Amino acid sequence: MMADDHHPPTKPDSPSYGIARARPFNEAAFEQAVTQMLEASGIDIDAAHTGKTAKRVRELWQTRLVNGYETNPAEALGTGFDDPRRDMVVIRNLSIHGVCPHHLLPFRGVVHVAYLPGGRLHGFGRIARMIDAISHRFTYQEWITSEIAEALMTHGQARGAACMIEAEQLCLLMGENRRGDERVVTQSYAGEFEQSTQAREEFLSALKR
Repeated sequence: MMADDHHPPTKPDSPSYGIARARPFNEAAFEQAVTQMLEASGIDIDAAHTGKTAKRVRELWQTRLVNGYETNPAEALGTGFDDPRRDMVVIRNLSIHGVCPHHLLPFRGVVHVAYLPGGRLHGFGRIARMIDAISHRFTYQEWITSEIAEALMTHGQARGAACMIEAEQLCLLMGENRRGDERVVTQSYAGEFEQSTQAREEFLSALKR
């Protein structure tokens, strides 16, 4: 692995999430590509072992790994409901995954998010679906972290938002001389979290309880 493989390029100045999709998912072309990859690897297509591999791989990628492209994060979050409460809301240990575009390997881990309501509250399931819509794409952990915080501000009308992700990057774990317990931690703060040391400390403290 090259020394700089894990450093993502600067995020394009675009309203899209992750690396933008230029065309719809092509099921037939994807399965053909998987078959060609097996053949290029020297594997003969065998009915008993690899006869359905192309279909299985396509289904996994289409319905789980990159299905975030099918959902608008703003629609996933919804509008929430009016509420005057202004206290911090923290959600810990939501599972998260994405696909690194450098090696086409997934990364997975947990995400902790918090927001300071700005007049609206949001269902926890809605927030989880928004996170899936943002992360289940070809993207980078760094991008996801900031995109979640910004989405809570923009779509959730929050006064402030915080996001921390701790994840296993397979392209890192499978490198030479790795122990297998490497983790990457990324953080992003927006609004009042970015401006207030106290707000950040309260968020980090809530993660330790």
